[in-house]
Amino acid sequence: MNSLKSIGHNLIFVAVIALFWGYALSFNNATGWAVAASVTGIGLLSTLTLLIPLHRLTVHATLVKQQNRQFLQLTLPAKPWLTLVTLSLQNPELTLQPTGQPQQWQTTTPLPRGVYDQVTLNLRFNDPLHLLVKRRRQTLKTALIVPPVLASAAAATIFEQLAPLIHATPTNNSDASGFETQDFRPYHPGDPSNQIDWKLSAKQQTPMLRVLANDEPAPWGWVFFATTDTDLEAHLAAFYTFVQLVSDLPADILLLGATQQLSASVLPDAFASYHPADTTAVPATALRQHRIVLFADHSAQARALFDQLQAQNLQVTRFDWAAKGGGPDASRT
Repeated sequence: MNSLKSIGHNLIFVAVIALFWGYALSFNNATGWAVAASVTGIGLLSTLTLLIPLHRLTVHATLVKQQNRQFLQLTLPAKPWLTLVTLSLQNPELTLQPTGQPQQWQTTTPLPRGVYDQVTLNLRFNDPLHLLVKRRRQTLKTALIVPPVLASAAAATIFEQLAPLIHATPTNNSDASGFETQDFRPYHPGDPSNQIDWKLSAKQQTPMLRVLANDEPAPWGWVFFATTDTDLEAHLAAFYTFVQLVSDLPADILLLGATQQLSASVLPDAFASYHPADTTAVPATALRQHRIVLFADHSAQARALFDQLQAQNLQVTRFDWAAKGGGPDASRT
């Protein structure tokens, strides 16, 4: 399509040259021959400028963050002849505008959440007189990651709802004594010296501490599950911001949707590529020794998932998004 547009544009100029030559041949006067020769010379010079190979042109694509949103920025090398080149985006189909810097453009709207492995753009090259044009489509291999926007107010509301649960003293669901040894770890300054296992310390040649059953609380499990696109971006943004807000707590993050992604930290690519679950099957989880908070919709799969987690782990909280305004409403079970 780009080649056909370029050929059509250039044929108009060729037709103009043909008209001048037709005039010169018809009237056979000095003015006609001079004008035809001049226009032909200009056309040849313009054609020579189009011989510049656009396929060797390197375009740099980067993300620029403005007001908590990501914009795509495209930059051409700083070469004089490149001032005649303009860019337009085809995929993603967004409008570009100059940034004010030489040979640099930026999208007028932010990029939607997602992982962009490639960007398709159109290059348009005009000769200095803008008589002829050359177009080329180029696909850039990229690794651009656009996570959800930060929703500070919504995350703060979630934290207020869960604060009593987060700050509550964890209960131990086993009947084991609090003095039962659960694990061993190296001794740290400030640890109770009466819990040092001297026999194991002698073998390891370093002080080893006995970790009692009630000594350390179970880690948190933040689970996000959606089955529809309704309010997905707002809920995912609030959840993404919330897990960063409580990142100092030991926790695993589980994103349940089209794929299952488990992480011990906030990975932008996992959130950027998240899609809701597209099957009626309830996903299986392996969160056993966790204090789980399930962020889910009101679907039947979400209710079945909660029952499944509750059967596996008694420390489960169902967090429901309110129907109006996208606000949170937590209920502990």
